Amino acid sequence: MASEPSDSNDATVEHLLRAVPSVHESTSCGKVLEIFHENKKLYALPIVNDKDRPVGLVVRQDLTEFFSKQFVKELKGKKPISTLMDDDPIIVDRSTGIEDVSRIILDAGMEHMVSGFIITREKRYLGMANGYDLLDEMTSRKQRYLFGLAHYDQLTGLPNRTLLMDRLNQAIYASSRNPRALSLMFVDLDGFKAVNDTYGHGIGDRLLKEVAERLLACLREGDTAARLGGDEFVVLLLDSDLERAVTVAHRILGMLRVPYEFGKKTISSISGSIGIAEYPVHAEDVDALLTSADNAMYVAKKCGKNQFAVFCAETDK
Repeated sequence: MASEPSDSNDATVEHLLRAVPSVHESTSCGKVLEIFHENKKLYALPIVNDKDRPVGLVVRQDLTEFFSKQFVKELKGKKPISTLMDDDPIIVDRSTGIEDVSRIILDAGMEHMVSGFIITREKRYLGMANGYDLLDEMTSRKQRYLFGLAHYDQLTGLPNRTLLMDRLNQAIYASSRNPRALSLMFVDLDGFKAVNDTYGHGIGDRLLKEVAERLLACLREGDTAARLGGDEFVVLLLDSDLERAVTVAHRILGMLRVPYEFGKKTISSISGSIGIAEYPVHAEDVDALLTSADNAMYVAKKCGKNQFAVFCAETDK
C-alpha cells in the first residue's frame, strides 16, 4: 500500500443525483397534488418550462398544507403550478463541486437542505439532489479529511508514523498466524541538511516529495513507504526475505542518487543510508523491529553512507 488514494477536492454533485420526474409549469396544481399522492416517496418536484429548463420547485408538505384548507382546492386546483411554486430554487450544474454547493446552500438558507436542489446539464433539467445526502457527503468528506490529517504526512502524502505502526502491527499479527517473513527498512537521507541550508526549505520540501515518489517506484503493491518526519523514511516489505530486501535496498540507493532537477537547480549531493531488519529473525515485536532497523541504519552511516546495513545482534551490543 505504497499510498492510498485521497479524495478529490473537486468532487461534483453529480454522484448525488436522483432521478426525480419534472413537471411542466403549465400543469395544474390539482394534478401535481395527485402526483404527490400517487408517489409517497416524492418530497419535492422540479418545475420546468418548454425548453426543459427548471424554473421552480414545489414541496409536498407546502402544497398539501395549502390545499388542506377549505375551498382552496376548488379555487386553486385548476391554476397552473407556476402560481404556487417556489420560483427561486437552488439550481446548479452537474459539474458544481460539493464544497461550492454547500456554500451556496448556507448563503441561501438552510431550508434548502430540506427541499433539496436541482441539477442541470447544459441548463436542461437532469435530476435533483437531496439536501440530507449532501450533508452525509460533507460529513463523510470531513471524516476522511481528519483521517488523512491523523494518518498521512501532509507534505509527501505517505503514511505517517501512526499509520505505519498500525500496518506494521497488522503485518506482524498476520505473520505470526501464517509464518512468513517481513522486512523493515529504515531510510535516512545523506546530505539533506546542506540542501535546506543552501537552497531553503522550499526546495527542501520539493526534494522530500520527489524522494517519496522515488521510494514508491521501488515498491510493489502491498508494500508501504512511510515518512516519520524530517528526512527519515521507513519501508515495510511484506512476504520478504533478506534477499528481496537487499535487492530493494540496492534499487532505492540507486534511485536516491539520481540528480534532482528543480528548474535551473540541479542537486546531485543526495544519497541514502539504509538499515534492514527482518521479522522474526531480528526482532519479535514492532518496537524492537523499528529499533533494529534504525540501529542498522546508523551502522550504514558510520561506514561511509550511501549504502545499506543488515541488523546484526553482535555489532549492536
